[in-house]
Amino acid sequence: MTENNNHAPVGEDGKKTQAQRKKEKKYKSKLKYIIGGIIAFDVLLLLYFIAIFSNIPFIVKWRTLYIETAMSTNSHQWLATAFIPRHIIDEVMELRNKELENQATLDGNWNGDMSSAGDINNIEDFYRIYWELDTESVRSYLEDHRDVRANGYDAILIEDFDGEYGLKTVNGDEVLVLDTKNSLLLIAIKGEGYQGKMAIIKDPEQVVMDKSDYLGSRGEIIDKFGEKNDALLAVNASGFKDVDGHGSGGEIRGSLVIDGVDYGDHKSGKQQWKFIGMQNDNRLYVTSYDANKIEDYKWAMEFSPALIINGEIVAVGSYGWGIQPRTAIGQAEDGSFLILLVDGRQPGYSIGCTVGECAELLSGYGAYQAANLDGGSSSIMWYGDRQITKSSSPSGFGRYLPNAIIVKKAENE
Repeated sequence: MTENNNHAPVGEDGKKTQAQRKKEKKYKSKLKYIIGGIIAFDVLLLLYFIAIFSNIPFIVKWRTLYIETAMSTNSHQWLATAFIPRHIIDEVMELRNKELENQATLDGNWNGDMSSAGDINNIEDFYRIYWELDTESVRSYLEDHRDVRANGYDAILIEDFDGEYGLKTVNGDEVLVLDTKNSLLLIAIKGEGYQGKMAIIKDPEQVVMDKSDYLGSRGEIIDKFGEKNDALLAVNASGFKDVDGHGSGGEIRGSLVIDGVDYGDHKSGKQQWKFIGMQNDNRLYVTSYDANKIEDYKWAMEFSPALIINGEIVAVGSYGWGIQPRTAIGQAEDGSFLILLVDGRQPGYSIGCTVGECAELLSGYGAYQAANLDGGSSSIMWYGDRQITKSSSPSGFGRYLPNAIIVKKAENE
């Protein structure tokens, strides 16, 4: 009888040996993984093509936001360029460029004189000036803590970073600090996917700008700006040359005006940037650069985009800037100066927000003029003697900055 070579040898009883069974099982397992890998690859490839080339509105929205977010950074643009065809990126950035071109014609101005907040002589003055406070929650707290107002409503100091007191604003945000002696209201900001802080300074005279002592060589961290100015609060301001995210903060981009002197270089900024600063009348102007008016400014800088011009929100949605950590400033008609900082790039805590969301937050507290400042890993706020926001910089302590906006303590009378 001829041996059948089409079958593997078997044991004496006609059954496969244990080694043969193991080999066959291993082969089937490997085949299973290969087939699974091919299927997974095909699925991922299909999802990639859908994500990159689909015209479904929902997908277009998030693809655009992703591209804007990556391309609005200095060192993470590869997150878009490595995976997305250049022509798709260019289409998105063209829309952003058109928005920036529209910014060129925006020019903020003020009608009439600033309405002075006045002194706090009684409870009526207190609630009129700090209209942002939720009257019910604050009144209840002050009734239960009479010692807080023992020296008058113009000498109230409440700090509540742990949220124990339940003080709220009219918009439902938590009150972190109420310091009427220093004209400061500091609140916690929370939105869908982001957290931050907003400072409202009732006396714009207290808001100044300081530059690094080593400008041209390197910047200084926010703690240094706060400490050397004996400041009440400090926040980052201008952008700077930051090749691959390794800038030292010494080479500022755009103008940097302090007391009518320009320490920066208007030509080093981008053509579409706005000129943002406080003139000698203590009004914040968001306008176009004019070399003939530099002497009119207490301080100024350049960045983009304008958020609110003459009471109207001009940056809606992502506006081509994606989702990032943000720093923005504004001023209300009564003179109150607003500083907003939103943390970002920290999933589970805060991923950041759009410039449109910044505009809405500032508008919600009365901003009549407002602008976006440098953001990303530079965004940081310092209060009292410590940082009160969570920087997305690798160190966690913030970047070296060329300058900072400073809130001075009120002068003793």
